[in-house]
Amino acid sequence: MASNVSGIQPIGTFQYVPPYSDFDYIDMDATTYPFSMNDSVFGGCMPFIGGFDGMYAGGGMSGLNQTYFDNMRQQQQFYNQYYIDQQKMNRNADLQVNGAMEAVRETAENLKDKIKQNEQDQIKAAYEKYIEAVRNAYGNGSEEEINSRAMSMYQRLNGGKGLVEELRDNSHSSFLQGFLQAVTMGTYYKKSAEDNIAEITGQEVAEGRKTGQNIGRAAGVATVGIGTFAILRKFMPKKAGIAGLIAAGASAVMTCLTGRLSTK
Repeated sequence: MASNVSGIQPIGTFQYVPPYSDFDYIDMDATTYPFSMNDSVFGGCMPFIGGFDGMYAGGGMSGLNQTYFDNMRQQQQFYNQYYIDQQKMNRNADLQVNGAMEAVRETAENLKDKIKQNEQDQIKAAYEKYIEAVRNAYGNGSEEEINSRAMSMYQRLNGGKGLVEELRDNSHSSFLQGFLQAVTMGTYYKKSAEDNIAEITGQEVAEGRKTGQNIGRAAGVATVGIGTFAILRKFMPKKAGIAGLIAAGASAVMTCLTGRLSTK
């Protein structure tokens, strides 16, 4: 019996072509996901849907074709799920590999921001987070190895400018830092850039910088005492001198408690 169907693929030759392996919903194109009509898993079978009207109406091969379509649908569902799982695994691998390096970059940027803002009291915490990100990215290593790699990576990320240089270029002088610490009675400016550099590198602060910082602290203590005396002389002239000495003493004590007069 001659068939009125044209372009039908024999049932035994069906071959499924799965969606392309690098499919990502972010790049989804309605003309290609999971395939365009021209790339249908039904291949050349699409035309016979109309051509079988008479056969379906009469019963004919309807059962056989329904089984064929069901099998194709199941295969397509299997391959779709396979590629969904594959994409998830690929993204997870990317997360573990690249996510760790992205964390290094992010924590390095946060550290740089603290340095640019001259937030010397917050440098240590920011640096420790950066070190932890480097350790997570590279795995086991000694403290010296991790710190060395962190320093070299910061320099590369910072356009060739090292961490120590960055700290010095964005901080107060040793004298001014000591002065500000004293006049704020140790509330702010507890640590200098040199203190942070000493902690990061494990090296002692240069004697000249220690001296400058301590002179600045002494000047700040004196300024607090003189300023207190000048203000109270108008209101409490008999007690202005004593109040000035008390204020200067309090500044000196708080400076000692919150900072290191000799520095590391």
